[in-house]
Formats: sequence, structure tokens, C-alpha cells
Amino acid sequence: MSQSRQPHGRAAAAAVSPAPASDAADPARCADPRARILDALIATVAYRGYDRTTIERVLQTADVQGAVFDEHFHDKEDCFMQALDALVARLQGSVLEQFETSKSWPERVRRGLKALLVALASDPEAARVGMVECLSAGPAASERYREILSAFVPLLEEGRRHAAYPDHLPPQTSEAVVGGIASILHRRVLEERTPELPKLLGDLVYFALVPYMGHHRAMVAAGIDGAHVTQVPPPPR
Repeated sequence: MSQSRQPHGRAAAAAVSPAPASDAADPARCADPRARILDALIATVAYRGYDRTTIERVLQTADVQGAVFDEHFHDKEDCFMQALDALVARLQGSVLEQFETSKSWPERVRRGLKALLVALASDPEAARVGMVECLSAGPAASERYREILSAFVPLLEEGRRHAAYPDHLPPQTSEAVVGGIASILHRRVLEERTPELPKLLGDLVYFALVPYMGHHRAMVAAGIDGAHVTQVPPPPR
């Protein structure tokens, strides 16, 4: 079960205020009760954790009636899955957009990771829901999380064309890289260091590229100062 934390931002409203006045005063949000419910769920889960989030609390925060909730969602799990899908769609859109450019593959990896880190850092509550709470929200949410990670694997598979010995790379290389990056991000979000995520860009770019490009080429592509990186000796001849 997730532990509650000191409220801030939207999470403060979800945890403390039964119906934030700012929501009621926003005509656009009043006109879209489903969006209000999804936002209220994200904010509440981010602060209270999925297990301690109730539909009643979400309805209070969104300032809507139970009948409105029933029009759009079957239950709390359905509401959470729809909120998670909305978050994922925005996140994947930001990353995939960078892979549609004419830049080189290493630069696209760099741009994609930058977009990912900036998106997560700009909305810590959404990051908490997508990177932490979804793992405790039941089998469907856990499976969705695995699907999200799998969607990023093909973006790294292009790296085999840049590898000196592509046949020597294990078939699970890209999957392992994606899983490693996800683990690092999960830990930072869990530690409430989400706003610091963009600082990891150089390290994560290096981590993503090094299996394919080798130490020195990956270091250059990541923009890491060689003076601050442990030098890896060349292989024996």
C-alpha cells in the first residue's frame, strides 16, 4: 500500500478540499465532467495511493454526482484504467514524435528521452500514477504497464544497425535497456524526485546507446564529459 505524503498542487486539493473552487469556476471543466473525474482520480491516487482512493473522494474533488460517474465508468478500476490510458497516450505521443524526425538514430533516442523526462517532470502527480501506483492497481494495470514498456522496445532495435557486432547482441538487449530505464525512473518518482528527472538525460542516453555503439561513441552521443566518466580499456587484440 502506498504511503500518503504532504499534499501539494492538485494532490492537495484531492486530499483536503472536498470540491476545489477553481474547478467549479472553470467553465471548460464544468462542461466536461468526465475530464474532471479523471483529473480528480489522478490527483487523489497520486497523494493517497490507489488502495486508499475511494470513488466518494474522487467525486467530491471533481464536484460531480455519482450518477455522472456511472455514465462514464463501471467502477474505480475502470476509471483508473481510462485515466492511465489518457496519460500514456500523451506520453507516448511526446516521445514518438521525436522518432519521426529525419535526425540520426542516436539523436532521436536523445530527443525521445528528453521528451519523456520533461513530460514526467512537468506533472509529478501523473508521473506517480503512471510509474508507481499503476503497479499496485491490479492485474489489468500491471499488464498495461508492461505493454507501455514493450511499445518502446522497437525504438531501440534500430540500434543493431549501429552495432559493431550485431549478431553478438542478445535478443533481449533492447528489452533490458527499456526495463533498466523504467526502473531508474520508478525509483526517482518513488523518492519524490520527479522534478529532477531531466538531469538524468545524459546518463540515460549513454545507458540506452552503449550496448549498440560502445562506450566512447555512446559517451559522445550522450554529451558526457569524458573527464568525468570511468574509462573502459579497449579489448585485448
